[in-house]
Amino acid sequence: MALELHCHEVTVRFIERAVVPPYEGSMIRGAFGRAFKESCCPFPHAGDGCPLGEKCPYGYVFETSPPEGMREYAKNRQVPRPYVFEPPEATKMHYEPGERMVFGFTVIGRAADYMPYFVYAFSRMGEIGVGRKRARYRLERIVARNPFSGEREEIFDGEIARNRRLPVAWRDAAQEAEKLDGERVRVEFLTPTQIRFRGEIFPEAPPFAALVQALLIRIPMLAAVHCGEVWQKDFKEIVGRAEKVGTVRDATSWVSFRRFSSFRGKTERLEGMVGSAVYAGPLQEFLPLLCMGQLTHAGRHAVFGLGRYRISRSR
Repeated sequence: MALELHCHEVTVRFIERAVVPPYEGSMIRGAFGRAFKESCCPFPHAGDGCPLGEKCPYGYVFETSPPEGMREYAKNRQVPRPYVFEPPEATKMHYEPGERMVFGFTVIGRAADYMPYFVYAFSRMGEIGVGRKRARYRLERIVARNPFSGEREEIFDGEIARNRRLPVAWRDAAQEAEKLDGERVRVEFLTPTQIRFRGEIFPEAPPFAALVQALLIRIPMLAAVHCGEVWQKDFKEIVGRAEKVGTVRDATSWVSFRRFSSFRGKTERLEGMVGSAVYAGPLQEFLPLLCMGQLTHAGRHAVFGLGRYRISRSR
């Protein structure tokens, strides 16, 4: 399969005391958008897109439209952006000068060509400042990594950027899936996850089929729009088979955060369920999809880091 992800670990060290929102993913993504636009596009974006179209890095990354050959496939579907943030796992309300913040940044397919722009944008974010007090930081390090194989490669050391990649492909997810139990799996929802299934949003752990459907909506669209590959599969039939897997344990709860969108000029909600669930049944065929979904996330607002989960063997 042509699907290819590029995962990175970004480390920054604060120069000033930073006051951050309860959900840091919204802060990181918002600051990144402003810095990235400044780094690569001089034109105003007032909802009409960039006059340069897909030749504009910002237009492609933040105002994604399907390429010529994929427009019919993507018709009436939401086009996913080619990046995902993973906020720090430990929730903090502030950082003192000298403290580090580490977060994940994954790009999909051809968006990896813009990595030099992304590195500059992360550095520029530190100069502008982030959080409530616009605290400045120094970009200390960026490491490319393959979460499945454990490989790591430094691409920025604080001074010099290197053009190196460690792509994650479907075969990596398939190999990771072999380590799991084909009859029982634990899913830990690390960030608020909101999944809609047959018109319903679940405030508790979603049915297994709902999770599979969410991944089958998101991952094939990422592959089509950003990697040039259309999956030729009967998704409805796959979701039907997923209904044979049941929920045997649910330890989730619903959480909600507010964020202010400077682009839209209004407050928005970021919400979903967190916690863990155990699913049991004929799981084997879905495990590679679940493994890859750990990196793409599932459900709404994935670019902010929502919908992140981790799978493991269930005790």
